[in-house]
Amino acid sequence: MTWHHNRNGWSALGFIGMFILILGALSPAFAKQELTRYPWSFLEQHRTQILQLSSDDEALTFFQSITTTEAQGAHTHPKSQSVPTHLKLSTENKEAITSYFGSLAATIHAKTIREILDKPTAAISSFLDVIPDKTQLQWIMKHSPLQALKPVLDVYIQVSAWSSHTTPSHPVPPGEEFAKFAAYYDQTYQDWDDDSPLSWTSIFNQYGQKGIEDRLLEYWQTSDRPANQHTSSLPPIHDVYAQHYIKTRLLPMFRADLLTRTIKLEATAYATAWEAWRTIQQWQQREETQSGNTRLCGTWHWTVHNHQNHGDHKMTVTFSLPDPSSPSPIEPSTIEIHGDTVYLKWTFPQGIQEDSLLLSNYDTRLEGTFKNSLGPHGSISGKRLSACQP
Repeated sequence: MTWHHNRNGWSALGFIGMFILILGALSPAFAKQELTRYPWSFLEQHRTQILQLSSDDEALTFFQSITTTEAQGAHTHPKSQSVPTHLKLSTENKEAITSYFGSLAATIHAKTIREILDKPTAAISSFLDVIPDKTQLQWIMKHSPLQALKPVLDVYIQVSAWSSHTTPSHPVPPGEEFAKFAAYYDQTYQDWDDDSPLSWTSIFNQYGQKGIEDRLLEYWQTSDRPANQHTSSLPPIHDVYAQHYIKTRLLPMFRADLLTRTIKLEATAYATAWEAWRTIQQWQQREETQSGNTRLCGTWHWTVHNHQNHGDHKMTVTFSLPDPSSPSPIEPSTIEIHGDTVYLKWTFPQGIQEDSLLLSNYDTRLEGTFKNSLGPHGSISGKRLSACQP
C-alpha cells in the first residue's frame, strides 16, 4: 500500500489509525460459520446428512452447499460485493474434504457400536441397526486410516449373531468337572495375540462360531473323562460345559476385545477428521484473505476527521495485493477482512494505529473510525477512485 497526500503527510498519518476490536465482534457472521465449528459439534449438527454420504462427489456437493449458504449469510450488507457460488478446489483440498466427511461417518459408526458395547448388561443389537450400507462402507474404506472399520464391523456381526442364537446355558452339574474343563481352556488358550493359533480371538476371527465349538471338544478328546456323562433329561455334558463356557468366558471376552478395537477406531477416525478439518480451515483462511485483499485493492480518496481538533485531512490511499518481492515502504502491518468489515493495524516508531472500516455500496465506499496510541481519534470516509490494475 502507498500513500499520496496533499499536505503534512506524516501528521496525517498520525490521525489514521486505531480502533481496537475483537475479531468475533468484527465479523459475527464469519465467527458463526458452520465449517469453523469443531468437528464434533459439526458432526452432531449434520449427523443425518453425513450418514447419507457414500461417495466423494456427494461429500463435495454437501460441502459446496454448506459453504455457499454460509458465504451468502456472511455478506448481509444489501450493497456488498456478490459472493461467488462455485469453489475451485485443488486435489489436496478435495482430499481433505472427502477425508473429513468420511472420518466423521466412521466416527458415527464406531461411536454407535461403542455405546452398545459399553453397557455390559445390554444385549448386542442386530447388526442391521448399526452397519453402514455397502456403498458407504466402500467409500469410507478408501481412506487408509479408516480401514479398521471393516474388521470391527465383521467381528460385531459375528458376535451379534452368536449372542442372539446362543441357546440358554443349562445349569452346570455339581462337582469339579467343569472347573477342570474351564482350567484346561484357560491355560491352553490364554494368549491374546490375534496372530497366535492359541488365541480365542484368532480362532474366532478365522473360523467363527464353528471353530470355537470344535475347539471346545478338545477337552473330552484328551481327557480320560467320558464324553457321554449325561442324564435323559439333559443334553450331553460336553454341550452343557461348552455353552456355559461360551456364555461366561468367551462372549464377554470377545465383547471386551471388540470394545477395545472400537474405541481405538473411534479415536483414529476422529483424529483423522481433526487433521482434515485443520487443512480445510487453513485453506479457507487463505481464500478469505485473498478475496478480502482483492476487494480492498485499488486507489481510495480518504477524508479523515480528527475529533481532537475537528480538522479534516484529505488524502489518496492505494492498496495493492501483497507482493513479497516489492514491498511497499508504507503499509499496514495487519490487514484483516471478514465479510464487509476491514481492520487495519499500523506500527510506527512513535506508536500503534488501528482502523475499523466497512466496505459498502458494492465496494465503492470504505467508512469507519480510527484511533492511535498518541491520542488522536475520529472518523474515516473513503471513496474508491480506481480498482487494482491486473
